[in-house]
Amino acid sequence: MNTTILWLIRYGHVLGGAMWVGGYALLALVIVPIMQRSPGEALERLAINVVRILTYAGMGTIFFGLLLITRTRGFDRLFTGEWGFIIVTCIVIAIALLGVGDGGLRPALQRLTATGDGRAARRWAVAGLVLTVLATGLMTRALYARS
Repeated sequence: MNTTILWLIRYGHVLGGAMWVGGYALLALVIVPIMQRSPGEALERLAINVVRILTYAGMGTIFFGLLLITRTRGFDRLFTGEWGFIIVTCIVIAIALLGVGDGGLRPALQRLTATGDGRAARRWAVAGLVLTVLATGLMTRALYARS
């Protein structure tokens, strides 16, 4: 039973992370470039909804990540060793990503529709994509890192 619960927690964490990476990839590589060519309210609503889903996926990833810490190495090892460094770094990246989406990207998407200038939206979307890919790379190492 314990391994099933651990697997479900890990599954939730990975699924949320995959949605986070995929959502930023969709925004950076597809939606924002289309909006730059022909901005409109329908595309703005779509993009804002994707950012909203990214926020929920990010919160789910963080929640399952914290549960995963309690079921694996524990919070007492969080500030020691390679594993602790990776986890703390990923927590900082995750919090920054919530700010990128809600504080930077969402207003930039609204400005893109209003003004037609999508440079800021593109920068925020690419920054989110880079940060999610970085966090994914770090998390793949965390599984094998020494405490």
